Amino acid sequence: MGMYGDPDALDALAAELTQRAREVRAAGEEHRREGDRAHWVSEAASAYRRQLAQDCAAVDAAADEMEQAADELRRHADEVRDRLAAIARAEQAVRSWLADQAARGGELLDDVGDVLGALPEAGADAWRSVSGQLSRLGLW
Repeated sequence: MGMYGDPDALDALAAELTQRAREVRAAGEEHRREGDRAHWVSEAASAYRRQLAQDCAAVDAAADEMEQAADELRRHADEVRDRLAAIARAEQAVRSWLADQAARGGELLDDVGDVLGALPEAGADAWRSVSGQLSRLGLW
């Protein structure tokens, strides 16, 4: 895909990140449920619950960042698709123009041949005459 990357591969990576974010979030939820099942009361239990809350918040934040990264990858894949499409349109336009010019050039050469007659052999002095005739015709 050139220097812009493969948008389908970027989408696949985004999908993988989204799936992993779900798994991370699910693991955090399971950890939270395990903590909710702890019914003891003590300073250690309070410390455990505080740490559990911090851990779960960190896990949720990590999952959020993974989802944001996946969204960025999807946006980038769309930008790459747009850029590749623009390049393809430009290439097609240039190729079409070149083909038209080649076709017109062939007709022009036929017209010049009709006016000038047969072209001289390579290296022949008659080329100076051909050049002059082309200049007088405004083609040179």
